[in-house]
Amino acid sequence: MAEINVQQKIRIGSRGSSLALVQIDEILSLLAEKGVRISEERYTYQTGGDRDKVTPLTQNVADDFFTDALDAALIRGEIDIAVHSAKDLPQILREDLCIWALTKSLDETDVFVGKMPLSELPSGAKVGTSSLIRQNEIKKFNPRVHVCDIRGTIQERLDLVEQGKVDGIIVATVALRRLGLTRYIREIMPWEAAPLQGQLAVVGRRKDFRWHQLFALIDVRKSFGKVYLVGAGPGDPELITVKGVKILKEADCVFYDYLAHQNLLDYARKAEKIYVGKRKGSQVMPQPELNKLLRQKAMAGKIVVRLKGGDPLVFGRGADEITYLRSYHVDVQVIPGLSSATAIPSSLNIPLTARGLSSSVAFLSGHLAADDEEGSHVSAEQEGKMSTEIMKIPKADTVVFLMGLTRLASIVDSLREAGWSQDSLIMVVSKGTRADEEIVSGRLGDIAKKVEEKGLKPPALIVAGPTIQFLKKEALKKERILYTGTNPEKYTSFGEIVHFPMIEIKPAYLEKGVVDRLTARLHEYQAIIFTSRFAVKYFFEILTHEHWPVFSLRSTDFIVIGKDTAQALAVYDFEPLILAEIETGEGLFQKILQEYDVKGKRILFPRSSLPNPYLKNELTKWGASVDELAVYQNIKPEKRNMPEGRIDKILFTSPSTVKNFLRDYDIIPPIWEILSKGPVTRRCLQEAGYESFSLIEG
Repeated sequence: MAEINVQQKIRIGSRGSSLALVQIDEILSLLAEKGVRISEERYTYQTGGDRDKVTPLTQNVADDFFTDALDAALIRGEIDIAVHSAKDLPQILREDLCIWALTKSLDETDVFVGKMPLSELPSGAKVGTSSLIRQNEIKKFNPRVHVCDIRGTIQERLDLVEQGKVDGIIVATVALRRLGLTRYIREIMPWEAAPLQGQLAVVGRRKDFRWHQLFALIDVRKSFGKVYLVGAGPGDPELITVKGVKILKEADCVFYDYLAHQNLLDYARKAEKIYVGKRKGSQVMPQPELNKLLRQKAMAGKIVVRLKGGDPLVFGRGADEITYLRSYHVDVQVIPGLSSATAIPSSLNIPLTARGLSSSVAFLSGHLAADDEEGSHVSAEQEGKMSTEIMKIPKADTVVFLMGLTRLASIVDSLREAGWSQDSLIMVVSKGTRADEEIVSGRLGDIAKKVEEKGLKPPALIVAGPTIQFLKKEALKKERILYTGTNPEKYTSFGEIVHFPMIEIKPAYLEKGVVDRLTARLHEYQAIIFTSRFAVKYFFEILTHEHWPVFSLRSTDFIVIGKDTAQALAVYDFEPLILAEIETGEGLFQKILQEYDVKGKRILFPRSSLPNPYLKNELTKWGASVDELAVYQNIKPEKRNMPEGRIDKILFTSPSTVKNFLRDYDIIPPIWEILSKGPVTRRCLQEAGYESFSLIEG
């Protein structure tokens, strides 16, 4: 590395403590590692925090308590840069100043200094700290001790322990390391310390560009990735925004919960996927741990997506996540989503406002501040007490409650307390816009009983107000359809979908030699045919696993059956040259003959493990060379008990669903109306002796 000598002398300001002076040496050492040598003059200043060593920091001290004198010196032009412990910086710097560099933390942890471990201190023992965060953590770690405010330099705090004025102190590990005082460490504490602990900040004048490029060499932020809070919409995977899909495709890591539809993860094909739970009563990851992981992934240079149900900033923890990430200088951007509060009523043709009925609407969270869904843990007794608390209901014609199913009784009582009559219309929608959506509508006086009888499960939306009269009776009395395929959301408009798949899709096992030949010869094919979204998914998964450059397929002609297959292809940023709307092999073949010259073409046909020679045989007759490759298995799942409750219709989506159903259950009950997708499935039913059905095309 070539050495850079900066001729102009740099005037460096800092506080006057031993630790502050060592921190300047650390900055100079980091520059030296980058081959930069500078000539400097040092100036020390007393900040408000240095002059006042009495006022506890737990009180509302000025935001610039430890930077004010240095800030003023910069603005007056007395110094060129100021070196700080990054955690001492105010949240918002003065307008004329900016951070030229933020260094990597040498150690983020806190330590306990004392005669014995913190956990062993007896009742009444005094533990000193200057931080409110540390005070709270100490009380949780050992509730027996008395926490007291202390001030002073590191050495002055250590002296308090030596003199017996306190039984122990909590300080930053890195402070002791920088000063060569690690012999005082009794134990490393397990909690997450204050943001930016162990990091140094170089602050300068915003318009003084002389030093910007120099200190950028040691700025850790340039290696950071970015966090996106992406709204997943109300439940239906087709209701995510175009921009949300774009970011998912770019993501290196996706954190998701049960509110986000699993199909959305298909867009994040290259990403690490981490489930964070967040279902009431069965939380997988507490919010503080999630925050920390979001930060760590971004600091490692990753594009991180936090996929959140609805809109990220409507009654979620989006604001907390933004605040936390910004405190570490991690860039965060919000991609709005359709909130369930508005999207679910709209999907049922229910306006929240309507002339003459409702001119105002209020949105409320049904959760309590201490509800354990977001990481706080309350006892059953506390939860029972809180679940009956009366909520303050704002004056509005329509009131929408999110996440309030377990507090329905309290919500009903609260509405009554606010002057709503027993006859007021109210509706509860469970799993809105999804295939298993359930709706209960009633009056304030009977809704709780109806919901209990129906056995609704979260997530649920509660809407109260006169516009519920727009709800059609058909929505409440949907026909129950036993759906045997793999894409239930596609058929929600047909009725209440009971998903009972009669096929199971798994990747096919391919020997290494087969995969090697595929990747070696893939560029030789002029066209690739896909007849299902699964063929797309598993074909590209093979290429991704082999690190094959997918962009090299830009010149390849893609030929597909149906919009679902085209949509799956779009996940990989490809558009089909030919799209057959008649979703059969015959329909695709006719479309190819009309629009594509296959003579002399080499065509790859990734397909399922079930043989169907029709397409290859016909294309071969017209002069094409077709190579088939089984990339996924279409197998029969284990036999299960039939779903409880009435069934009005059964929907078959392929011959396999028909054959597998009859293999397990022998007959289709004669009282069920039979629906089929496409003529091939229809013929399969006819061959089995079933004529009474309605044909669905597409």
